[in-house]
Amino acid sequence: MSAAVQLCLCALVLVLAAVQSVFGVGLLVFGTPALLLFGLPFPEVLAYLLPCSVVISTLQVADGGVRLEPIRRKLLAFTAPAVLLGTLLVLVILKRKIDMRQIVGAMLVVTAALRLLGSFRQRMRSFVRARLSALLVLLGLIHGASNLGGGLLTLIVSSVYDDKQSVRKHIAFGYGLMALIQIVVLFLTTPVRLDVSLWLMLPALAAVSYALVGRWMFSATGEAVYQWSLTALIGLFGLLLFVPA
Repeated sequence: MSAAVQLCLCALVLVLAAVQSVFGVGLLVFGTPALLLFGLPFPEVLAYLLPCSVVISTLQVADGGVRLEPIRRKLLAFTAPAVLLGTLLVLVILKRKIDMRQIVGAMLVVTAALRLLGSFRQRMRSFVRARLSALLVLLGLIHGASNLGGGLLTLIVSSVYDDKQSVRKHIAFGYGLMALIQIVVLFLTTPVRLDVSLWLMLPALAAVSYALVGRWMFSATGEAVYQWSLTALIGLFGLLLFVPA
């Protein structure tokens, strides 16, 4: 990896770690396509980004509380096995990333539009809550197979909880859980060539971004602004998935 790419990777992690510090997601959804454009193979993309994501999620869960609440039990029971299956499918069986960009993108764009309409938003919340277990399985399969589950996780959690504290801490728990599973499967099944010093430095940069920028940004954001920003983020996730990889 050239020095220019290394610098871009460090800058990318600093910026996206701040985004994930506020919303619970960001590093993988934005970072994965960016690093693929840099020419890194998908396993290397996972190897560099997943530890950064785990660090941010761990700090957020620690800040929000570690009690095993009902949605966390469901994430462990339904999402974790599905992530394991999806990751094994990509890294071991097919040995390539599955392209779900346009399917996931369309779903997220429609979701963001519906969140802007009060009546439809309530119906969507009822739909998600009634089918929570099935959607958590779908989330795990999509994320394991494509690394693009962040937007769907955000949609699910924001349909179950209303306040920003609960939304972020449960997104962080789910995102961290999925990342841990992916890391274990990756290093047990796939030979990955890494710059070890860079691999160790990036999670430290993510932690610094969280401590110095992300935590302050989250505290400074009001509840209404947070919910509008979350809707915009879901829509942006979706639109970006229509951009050719």
